[in-house]
Amino acid sequence: MANPMQARSQGQTLNELVNSTMAELGGVFECMGWAEDEIASAIRRHPGQRDALFHAFSLIKPRDELGIGMGTEFVVRSHMAELLERVAVGGDTRPATAAEMCLMVGEVSQRVPLNSAAAGLYFRLWFSAFPSHPLATEHLPDQVHYERLHQTQIDDLESDLAARGGDQYRQLKSVDCRGWHHGERVNCRYASRAHGGHEARGSGRPGRKRIASMRNR
Repeated sequence: MANPMQARSQGQTLNELVNSTMAELGGVFECMGWAEDEIASAIRRHPGQRDALFHAFSLIKPRDELGIGMGTEFVVRSHMAELLERVAVGGDTRPATAAEMCLMVGEVSQRVPLNSAAAGLYFRLWFSAFPSHPLATEHLPDQVHYERLHQTQIDDLESDLAARGGDQYRQLKSVDCRGWHHGERVNCRYASRAHGGHEARGSGRPGRKRIASMRNR
């Protein structure tokens, strides 16, 4: 006969696992929604790059290794928006974004004191990545001071961190489009002739309607 206390413990563990899994999925769907919003905004700014921006969905996902900061909405949105802008203008998507670098410098500051150039870089990155979330006003004179005295060093640090802290595999290539975006027939420049747009409707990523349906299940 099963031990009632053991069964209760197992039931509690199962409930905790289910709750944890649901919470994680909720975060994933939320992040997918932010990505769809940022892609839609980028397409409005660059309608001529609609196809590339649509297929940049997997390119703009946050990097988990950068810590919990990449779960914050305004941080994630800034990261996504910068990458989408690069896609739109044909820029290199491999270097770290301002949001990613800001998290990296912030992590270093928790371990060792930042020198003046590094502190100046942090301020520069924050103001660049998160203009809608400014630091306290008392920090503004510090940024001016750092830029005036250490601009060249800050420039060098930013270039080095962008290259070393980037993702060499973050590139938009080998796109396989079947000629359908969000269930609608489109004349996408990435649609292969082999598919001809007549096979099963699919864009390679869930659309906004599909995200909503998954949330409501």
